[in-house]
Formats: sequence, C-alpha cells, structure tokens
Amino acid sequence: AICDGRPYPSALSSTPSFFLNTARITDTDATMMSENGTTDTTAISVAKAMQPLVHELNPLLEECVVDERLVEDIPDADFSSYDIVIASRIGKEQACRISKATVTGGGAFFLVDCFGMNGCAVLDLGPQHEFRREIGKDKLSDVTKRSEGEYVSCDDILHRRLMDMKVSRWDKTVPPPIWSRYAAILNFREEKKEWPSASCADSFSKKTLTWLSDMEEEQRKANETNGAKEGTNVATYSISKSLLGSAEDLQYLSSIADAEISPICAVLGGVVGNEVIKALSGKGEPANNVLLFDATDGGLRSYTVQ
Repeated sequence: AICDGRPYPSALSSTPSFFLNTARITDTDATMMSENGTTDTTAISVAKAMQPLVHELNPLLEECVVDERLVEDIPDADFSSYDIVIASRIGKEQACRISKATVTGGGAFFLVDCFGMNGCAVLDLGPQHEFRREIGKDKLSDVTKRSEGEYVSCDDILHRRLMDMKVSRWDKTVPPPIWSRYAAILNFREEKKEWPSASCADSFSKKTLTWLSDMEEEQRKANETNGAKEGTNVATYSISKSLLGSAEDLQYLSSIADAEISPICAVLGGVVGNEVIKALSGKGEPANNVLLFDATDGGLRSYTVQ
C-alpha cells in the first residue's frame, strides 16, 4: 500500500525528480482525471500519482492499494497488519506510534529520510526478531536474535538525546555528524510541526543553537556533580553549541533539509531494500539500528544508537 494523501504536484515542488514528473503522470492518469472532469494534476494525491510507476517497476506486483488518509488518521491496527512499514517525512510522535504498532504486530519498521547530500534510516525489527548470520559461503549460523542489551526500539532511538548516547568505537568524542544533523531536523519538526526549509532557516538556526546550548549546559553541570565519582559514569559524547557549526551553517542545513536528491534516495533506498529482504527472510545479520549515508564521499555505514 502507498499512503500519501498530499496533493500532487504541489507537495513535491521542492523535490524535483525524473521518476515523478507532471507530464508523465498527466498522460498516465489521463483517463482517471478526465472522469473527474479535469486535467489538473493537483486533483490527485502523491500516492495516486506514484501508483502506476510502482506497477511499472514491479510488473509482478499485485494491485498496490492507495491510502489517501493522513498518517495520523490511520489506526494502529492497520499498521500492525503489515510485515514491513517504511515511513518518511513524519515527526517523532508518529514514527514512534507507527513503529510500536508495526513491531507489536510482528512486523519491521523503517524510518528513512534524505536531506541534501545525506541520508539516514532508523531500523526497528522488534526485540524478538530472529535471524541467521552468514558464517561462510552458503553457510548460516543457528537461529539467533539480539540480546536484551543490544536491541533499542525506535522510540528510544529517536528520543535519546545526543548527550545521553554512549560513545562508539569509531565515534569517541562527538556523535556522527549525519546523525546529529538528523536529530536536529527531527527536533525542529517535533516542536514546530514543520520540516525545516529555506523559508524557516532563521527559526531553525536559533532553535537548534538553543537546543545544543541547553544540552551543553546540562552536561557541564552533570560533569561538575559527578565528575569526582570515578567508575560511576558511562562514557557519553561531549556536546557543544558549535557541534553543527555556526548560525549560518545551520541556516544552510535548514535550506537543504527538504531537498531529496534522486540519486541519493536511490542509493539509500537500495540499501534499505536489502535490509527489508534480510528482515523478511531472516537470512543475514540486519543492521543495528541506524544507517548513515554521506554522498560527498559515497560512504554508507551502520551505526548503533545505544
């Protein structure tokens, strides 16, 4: 099913794509639109516009249902009925609600977003997800699952502050830059109920600097209180107001936050597609629990929020 009730093409005006262009959809959906007495493509939703292209790319796919309800109007029971749910451009509240409903129903949830030259995916396969690791050519391990300490839910991932995250082997002082940018975007989306863009760059910059300053101050006070207690603290990242650069850098981040560049979406989408196959088949160890893509150097890595 495709769930996107936004009007086409206005909802995609900031994300031009050869995959979904006005002229092609007008021709493809001419019959449907003529029945409605109009040739104005704004008469259809993004989901309806995508439907014929999904069928074209997947000729063996059965009828792809179009759901034009707003995401917040879709009940948990609907999400629980799917094996896989992939969401994008939704806030923390809806992402956590949908992931919980999907995982409770035995499915897997993926939150995927691209912003400028970066992309990020959050994976929640549930605490009981079973898989078999590849241990050699045509050889698989016995069925296993994440230990209790290894699994982190989507809710915990999205609500874990940068200052509370444990350091990783490769990121010993500050969180990965792409994750920090994504966290800032989601924080703004949650509080302002809009995705960052060029039109709200000043607001995003000020809000994010305040957000980082508050964490820096809270972390400083905590270190003063607990710093003398050796062996009682878990190593966490050091957060500063300048973590994401200057006010101008943050304005730039806001201006490209809604830019979904087709090749970048394709690369990250292909990797997420592979993770979906692993989730459904149980063959191969899935990524745990975040994927980060940097198109400036072509690097894509798995990162664990813990």
